[in-house]
Amino acid sequence: MESPLKVKKGYVDIETGQIHFRYAGQKGRPTITLFHASPGSSRQLHALISELAESFFVYAPDTPGNGLSDPLPISQPEIADYAYAHLQALKRLEITESILFGTHTGASIAAVLSQLKDNPATLLVLDSIGLYDRQEKEALLQSYAPQKHALSTGEHLLWTWHFITNQWLFWPWYEHGKHNRLERGLPEMSYLHGMCVDVLESLETYHLSYNAAFRFDKEACFKAINCPTIIASDKEDMLFKYFPKLKEFIPNSRQLIHEGWQKAEHAKSTAELFKKMVMET
Repeated sequence: MESPLKVKKGYVDIETGQIHFRYAGQKGRPTITLFHASPGSSRQLHALISELAESFFVYAPDTPGNGLSDPLPISQPEIADYAYAHLQALKRLEITESILFGTHTGASIAAVLSQLKDNPATLLVLDSIGLYDRQEKEALLQSYAPQKHALSTGEHLLWTWHFITNQWLFWPWYEHGKHNRLERGLPEMSYLHGMCVDVLESLETYHLSYNAAFRFDKEACFKAINCPTIIASDKEDMLFKYFPKLKEFIPNSRQLIHEGWQKAEHAKSTAELFKKMVMET
């Protein structure tokens, strides 16, 4: 018999197509739903899924138009459209109560989902969120996530590799100078390769969720949150600088600083910190 901690994969049908997801752990335990960052898929959360499965039943979907999930049939989807799609999937899977954990773009999706009718949220965890001013938003919308297509020359393959690797070296990734150089270094090559594969699998739609997140009015949404909330961030995340300001929008929230999940030992530490905080909530 397979170990219940093994990360498995599945699909669930919603109105607009299929949602691909990873899952692990024993049903009957508290459920935690993980929403990944852009770009990529739930693949980048694999180590965290495995560690959290020691204590939770973990469900981690690919956002529509990312990874192996079908894109939404909308030319310019917004965060609310992604949240509604995920709510449909949760209902189809009969997940009626769940901690909602979102990182980067996934945090915006989780926050909106927690405010939809008949949502399953018991606790909201918002991880590593950018709070951009008007000028920053305009620059990010113009340059951060360009629409891409496969080319006969294969140029899109090399572009994707540099797009992913530069995100670990610069913020924003398309400006290469001392002023915006990150000090965290690159993760393992297998992790970068996985992210590149995810982007290539959804090359023509990966940018849609990114741009929805850049357009999203986070301040208005976060101020309307009415369920218990944890604000979290990896101290080496490029968005960590916005971490203190989130407390202004969600004053009753608790705060968690962790080490991320790109490395196995960091995923284990983060999962243990998270479990401890959930038990204290």
